[in-house]
Amino acid sequence: MDTIEFADPVTGSCQCCGSPTIQLARFDFRDGEPFAVYCALLAHGPHERRADVVISLGDRAETASSSDRVTFACHLTADQDSFNVGLVEPHQTSWTSCELGRILSREEALRHPWKQEIFKAPTSVAPVRTAATGNHCQATPRFTR
Repeated sequence: MDTIEFADPVTGSCQCCGSPTIQLARFDFRDGEPFAVYCALLAHGPHERRADVVISLGDRAETASSSDRVTFACHLTADQDSFNVGLVEPHQTSWTSCELGRILSREEALRHPWKQEIFKAPTSVAPVRTAATGNHCQATPRFTR
């Protein structure tokens, strides 16, 4: 069974336009063990209404390093009826490879055996979805390639 821990939101300013931003982090524990980290950046102002999300999967033991993890980059968008998850290239995200693990290219992500795990994320990070769009969507996710 998964349990999600919610970190406090971090507010800031967009580097390109100064608009307010919010960073959110979620920590997913599966059967009591760390399983995944979800990070989202939401920008207001002239930016497209989406959550810029990275999802890190892999070994989180104290002895593990970032090379023991991989990170998927995606954009979450929503409307009144559905929300969408689209895998993107590393340069299309605000995040960089770091302790979360190397960000996979879109092609690598589409072929990766853990891909199905990241598509479970929208229901795990529902507050990210709501914050990104202002919508309270209860629909089934629609996954885009």
